[in-house]
Order: sequence, then structure tokens, then C-alpha cells
Amino acid sequence: MWDTLSTPWQAALEMAWEAYCAGTIPIGAVVVDANGKIVARGRNRIHEKEAPEGQVCNNELAHAEINALLSLKLPYDEARLAALYTTMEPCPLCMGAVYMSDVKTVYYAARDPWAGSANLLGTTPYLSRKPFKVFAPVNTLLENAIVALHTEWELFRRAEKILASRFFDEFRAVLPDAVEKGIELHHSGEARTQQKSCRSAGEFFNWLAYRVQ
Repeated sequence: MWDTLSTPWQAALEMAWEAYCAGTIPIGAVVVDANGKIVARGRNRIHEKEAPEGQVCNNELAHAEINALLSLKLPYDEARLAALYTTMEPCPLCMGAVYMSDVKTVYYAARDPWAGSANLLGTTPYLSRKPFKVFAPVNTLLENAIVALHTEWELFRRAEKILASRFFDEFRAVLPDAVEKGIELHHSGEARTQQKSCRSAGEFFNWLAYRVQ
């Protein structure tokens, strides 16, 4: 799967892989300029004590999209032509942050039926005033892999009692197969074994794609 992905998606997954290996939520994001060059990177750092200068960590605000935007240094005329790529549909915090930034385009690789907030666009006069574009997932295999990994992380971090929560009810309603694969990964411990043995994000996500297809 890895070789079929564009450079921005590979880079966003590399950030998600870093987050997973660091023990925090496996979500990554990058910003590319009008020529497709990566100009900013960010990842979730909610459960970490360190971050690059200018980024946020050890805080509930330390989301991948926020850190990518905080790293963006393009002037307005260039930033408005840039696009943010994120592995998971932005939550209300991140959707609002991107909308209020100079970036006008967002791509996300996996739906988030619990916190995903792309549907906020157009709900208020302010959220209707910009020429803002959001592109939903088009790669089913990639989406399933990301949601399976997210499921595994939630179970590993918060214990299996979360399976009976509304959080998983929402995910099961939209992506049932991905959730079940994530539960299998948690029970088998395979993802954690791969975490220790894989040398790169490409190697890991190729394995994960094979495991969930």
C-alpha cells in the first residue's frame, strides 16, 4: 500500500507512526504548499512531555493539526494556496483552527464518527464565509488501517471497558470491520510486536494494510 500513496500522505502517516511509538494518539498531519512541497509537520503530543519549539505537548490541545499549523511559516498569499493533510477527520478544535488559519484546503484519510467535525462548515455565518474546501477519504484500505490502529490504541490506553461506550458504538456504526480488526490487533498483541520490530512507517503500514484487508 505504501508505494501507492502520495508524498503528503506518506509524511502524515510517518507522523502518526511517530506518535504511536511515543505512546500518544496515532494521528499525524502535514501542510503542503501550492507545489506539493511539505512545509510543516505535526503530530499528536497530548501524552508527551516534550515538543519541537513552537508546538504544544502534555496538553489536551496538543493535536496533530494544531502542531502542524503552529509550525507553518508561509506568508498569507502562499498559505491560502496550501493544503493540510491529516490522518483522521479533524475534531471541533482542529476544524476551527484550520478554518481560522490561512490554509483553505483540508484532506483527511479516515472518518471520525465520534469527534469528526467537517460537518461544522456552513453551520454559522462565520463558518460559511471562506472559500474553504474539505476532501473526505477516498482510500478504503488506508481508512480501515488508520481506524483499526486507532481502535487498538484506545483499547491499549483506556482498557476494554471502553468497548461498551458510545465512542465505539459510533465507530462501529460507520466502520465496523475496521473496529473489529482493531480489537483483534489488541487481543493478539500483534501491533505492539510490530511497533518494536518495524523500522519505518512504510514497513508498519504495509503490514497493517495486509492485516486489515
